[in-house]
Amino acid sequence: MTNMNLFGTPPEDLDCSIPMEPMKLGSIGEQQAALKEFLTELVDSHATKLKPDERHRLRDAYRQILLNVAYNSIRRIYTAIPRGKASFDPGTYWKKLGFTYRLTTAALDRLHTDGYIHHHTGFYNAFAGFGRLTRIYGKEKLSLRINALQIAEHIQFQDVEVETLELKGFPYEASALAQDHPDVVRLRVINDFLKDYAWTQKGPIRLIYTGGPVRGGRVYTRFQNMPKALRAEMKINGEPTVELDFKSNHLMMLVAMSGMTPPADPYLTIASVANQSRDKVKAFITVCLGSNNAQQAFNACKKHKINKELFNRLESATLEAFTSVRLYNDIGVMLQSLEGQIALNIMVEGAKNNIPVLPVHDSFITTAPNEKWLHQQMIIQWKEQVMTSFSTGIEKK
Repeated sequence: MTNMNLFGTPPEDLDCSIPMEPMKLGSIGEQQAALKEFLTELVDSHATKLKPDERHRLRDAYRQILLNVAYNSIRRIYTAIPRGKASFDPGTYWKKLGFTYRLTTAALDRLHTDGYIHHHTGFYNAFAGFGRLTRIYGKEKLSLRINALQIAEHIQFQDVEVETLELKGFPYEASALAQDHPDVVRLRVINDFLKDYAWTQKGPIRLIYTGGPVRGGRVYTRFQNMPKALRAEMKINGEPTVELDFKSNHLMMLVAMSGMTPPADPYLTIASVANQSRDKVKAFITVCLGSNNAQQAFNACKKHKINKELFNRLESATLEAFTSVRLYNDIGVMLQSLEGQIALNIMVEGAKNNIPVLPVHDSFITTAPNEKWLHQQMIIQWKEQVMTSFSTGIEKK
């Protein structure tokens, strides 16, 4: 047993989180015995009488929660899991993991009430259980109860059957894409190639369309919400890596699409006109591109301490700096779809050249010797999808 808190203070950013994954623990002697003892204590002291099969399911729920919390909290990452009944319906990710609504919420409540975890409740009953998930993080009491470091070092990830391409929330019936569809073909090439590579939080590269064929076709990975500091230490097959990022990507895309030459940093261009900070401009643009209209955007901007006068000034400055840029109509989801296509193309080119590439939103990770190649591909694929001769900014994280 350790006498120190291995988890530290939880991150302020709740989006620094990873959905709970199926894990198992290798044999580590006394520490495995200590975990088993803790599990038995939790199940035996359950508030209501349980049938034998319920005892097994509750024990499994506790085990998965504790393994995930130990593994993620040491890495300063929240573990995310839903609390809505619909999230555990047949066929959902959480049901495939063996979770049930009643026993999972009972386990979460018990660990929270007894002071073992921090608990930030999310939205309930989002589509397929992947809305604003509840975030949990280990407390000092848990790090003292089990040797989380030893446990985390011996975690093994278990595969769960998931679709690499999902069509969710369409306003009409959307069946699976044909096997010869370009997205399906590219995902197959990418995942077949990456099978021979290892990295932290390894899992299949997935593409998810939410709401329609041009709405949010984004590439997802297990590790995408991993803290930057931890990503910087990531290795692929034991080799050091580098991460390159598209600078101000959505605004760069819009400026180029409007026919204007993108400046080195469009946020700074607007900031100069509005006499505001770059961070304030970035918050304003991010909100506007994800909003249907100005009123909706203003309401969302309030949490960034942007009042009506400042909102109007930032809007005017943006239109003055980039006269043809569209701010609203939820255009951000279309830009996310373009990002997804760029990512697929870069990873396919990597597979053709025996170069592993992993996506992280609008940035990419590869092995350090391939930094120059990745930089070139990011420019090539960006120009192709944005349909422009203009170039864009890329920076090393």
